Amino acid sequence: MKNRSTIDEHLLLSYLKGEATEAQLQQVEAWLALDKGNAALLNKWKQAWQHAGAMADFAAIDVDKNWSQVQSKVQPKKTKQVFLLPKIWRVAAAILLIATVAFLGREFMNSSAGEMQTLMAASLNGEAAVLPDGSQVWLKEGSSISFPEEFSSVQREVTLQGEGFFDVTHNPEQPFIVKAKQTETRVLGTSFNLNASQEGERIELVLITGKVRFSTQEEVVVLTPGDQVMIDEIGKLSKKENSNGNFLAWKTGTLTFENTSMHQVMEDIANAYGITYEFENSAFMNCPLTTRFENESIENVLQAIEALFDIEINENNGTYIIKGNGC
Repeated sequence: MKNRSTIDEHLLLSYLKGEATEAQLQQVEAWLALDKGNAALLNKWKQAWQHAGAMADFAAIDVDKNWSQVQSKVQPKKTKQVFLLPKIWRVAAAILLIATVAFLGREFMNSSAGEMQTLMAASLNGEAAVLPDGSQVWLKEGSSISFPEEFSSVQREVTLQGEGFFDVTHNPEQPFIVKAKQTETRVLGTSFNLNASQEGERIELVLITGKVRFSTQEEVVVLTPGDQVMIDEIGKLSKKENSNGNFLAWKTGTLTFENTSMHQVMEDIANAYGITYEFENSAFMNCPLTTRFENESIENVLQAIEALFDIEINENNGTYIIKGNGC
């Protein structure tokens, strides 16, 4: 708890405005890592400003001048400088200040982002979607991405539904932000796979290059290459090293198995091809498989497994039933 005081409110304002430099981002991330309560406090600021609908006014505010005026009004008898993170009443004062400034008609950060557009995976025919900044996004079947015709001058924000692989153009002055379900992924320039196609709260991100900050309303984690972050069915966040080399099979068309249990094999195949399946006999789930598939149809993949194990795989109402008695 004692670590909560080691952050400057002006730095947090820059962070929430999307104007923080890479060094400042690292400073905020280090502060967030010191104490879980820091993330909760930061989230209160973020939620308060969002609810106030005042994000469009950040650029018009003289932070030093107006914050000093707020302090003088609520603390008229105190001359001592305050370095602690503001409490709720200071947050409320900041909201009142921002919500009542006379710049409600201005565009966010003096920049018009233009109309939003949405691209569906089906319209791309396997090709990458090229965003206004040159970043590329490959969408898995059934997925979509929404973004403005032109990004604002301070940040690049997109919304993902489903699963996509991102190759983000590096720009430290203009962070790239991906919104998916109740999460936010913030990067400067990197490549990663984000899967928000699963039901409920489940979501998964695997970082390939660069560095990203992944956050929910309650937690924030920083990932380095090879890291994986997951949110399970109940909304619990966990971070670990990625151990599944087939997580991009839906994009690359390559599936590689080395003494892999059939339980994991079918899970990877289902993710790559977007199918559902059931094991008729749970004993078959532990049978190991070593093989490699390159750009094969789902029919060819399943026929190869049938031949290797001398089993039957039948489709019933869109679900593949795997009939095997063991290894």
